[in-house]
Amino acid sequence: MSSINVEKFLTQKDITYLIKNIFATEKTPLYIMNSDGKVIHGEYQKELIEKYPVELFDKIFAWVVGDSRALVVSQLLSFLIKQELEKKSLAKELLERYEEIDLFDELSTQITNSLNLNQIAQLVLERISTIIECNIGVFLLLEPQTGQLQPLYQFGNISSFEFPITLGEGIISEIIKRGKGEIINNLCDSLICPTNDKPISSLICVPLKNKEEVIAAIAVASQARINYTTEDLKVLNIFAVQAAIAIEKALLYEQSLNAAKCAQQQAKELQQTLDKLQQTQAQLVHSEKMSSLGQMVAGIAHEINNPVNFIKGNIGYGFNYAQDLIDLVSLYQKNYPQPIAEIEDKIEDINFNFIKEDFIQLFNSMKVGVNRIKDIVRSLGIFSHLDKAEIKPVDIHEGIDGTLLILRHRLDGNEKRKSIEIVKEYGEIPLVSCYAGQLNQVFMNIISNAIDALQEKGNLILIRTQMIGNNWVNISIIDNGPGIAEDIQKKLYDPFFTTKEVGKGTGLGMAISYQIIVEKHGGLIKCLSELGKGTEFCIQIPIEPNPENLSKNLEI
Repeated sequence: MSSINVEKFLTQKDITYLIKNIFATEKTPLYIMNSDGKVIHGEYQKELIEKYPVELFDKIFAWVVGDSRALVVSQLLSFLIKQELEKKSLAKELLERYEEIDLFDELSTQITNSLNLNQIAQLVLERISTIIECNIGVFLLLEPQTGQLQPLYQFGNISSFEFPITLGEGIISEIIKRGKGEIINNLCDSLICPTNDKPISSLICVPLKNKEEVIAAIAVASQARINYTTEDLKVLNIFAVQAAIAIEKALLYEQSLNAAKCAQQQAKELQQTLDKLQQTQAQLVHSEKMSSLGQMVAGIAHEINNPVNFIKGNIGYGFNYAQDLIDLVSLYQKNYPQPIAEIEDKIEDINFNFIKEDFIQLFNSMKVGVNRIKDIVRSLGIFSHLDKAEIKPVDIHEGIDGTLLILRHRLDGNEKRKSIEIVKEYGEIPLVSCYAGQLNQVFMNIISNAIDALQEKGNLILIRTQMIGNNWVNISIIDNGPGIAEDIQKKLYDPFFTTKEVGKGTGLGMAISYQIIVEKHGGLIKCLSELGKGTEFCIQIPIEPNPENLSKNLEI
């Protein structure tokens, strides 16, 4: 108690109050004067000559003047002043402790509620700087992989420290390595401040621990000549405990976020793998179907081709024979104008004059029909392309014409549907090296979809081909149908997506078309459509396949 500043706790008013209470109860003649001889209580009495000191910790506050009984009053007053001093000192200490607890409780709430490491570090250092005298501060976080401490937040002239700090190198790292907070006053260490004009005078460093493992550290310092005390270290330790809890929680939160992000990424990758497997499976099924269809079409075409070739090869002879027979009969009519009655009846029964004229026309019609069958067989052969596994130069126009020929029955009108007009605007394009059979699948898918759309509205399909630059061919398939909504256009190439009724579409046609054009040929396919204004599919492929085309597709 001897180190207590009395005036800090007891005012003149407090002392006056104590004296008044004594005067109210004590009837002994006396008065009190201060150390300067001025009467401060009671009235001066000349006959009173005995005086006794009122003192505390060997310091005289006043004199009690009276007779011998004034001694008791001085002693009582000294005791009361000491008692009041102790009471007020204790009250102030309790208040400070309460404020300190309240401060740390508020700070603890703020720190532990934060999940941001930098925010925690800033909050802790800012509060420390208001309690502990310092002009330099740094909050360090340990990187377990490197064993180095990096600053999360700092203030003041941080050039006094060299970052990153490696454990075992320098005073700060040594304190952290020992795992216990320390005070260093009158510091003069070139390892900390080798070139600074104002070196650090005093330093407090406290490590932050989680399960006895150091995870961070707080260091504050002053360039002014001050001596840090154990009270300062105690305060810093309290901050360190709260900060360690907050950092542990923030690190766990960050780890949970990373784990969640990793799980989401893995789930996304698994979903992509599943989608790819489903797409691959669907494409294999589709490819197998197309392969079987191609083999069947090729087989049918081959079987039809033999009798058609026989008919085509002999129809000329039949035509000549018929012409010779008609000429022979004409000669008989000319040279024997009056045939017997039986012949005349036969001529009339069979309508010979009509047969003579129609027989030749019949052979001409048969010739046209055979040529038509021959064209169909040829188109089937072009469409099936059993050699489709091989890239070879082909005539794009032949592939389109073959596809149209196969779809001819869907283009012609009947009592249930209107006819669809096909307009061809073929440009001058060279042979294109491609997978011909697969390209024909694309034409089939897009034209079939256009025919389906035209059942609702429209009656025209325009097919246009042209060169783009020197190395690319563009094929546009345009209809004047109802168009495609923008949200549907975004899903056109998704596997299994279809707008058709159940059982009328697999949702694979456009997905496989995209793969054939983009992935197999290094080309580009794009849908341009607006509701009520029709649809255009633009297909661009290189004339000669080139791996660089995959990254140099032309923009439409």
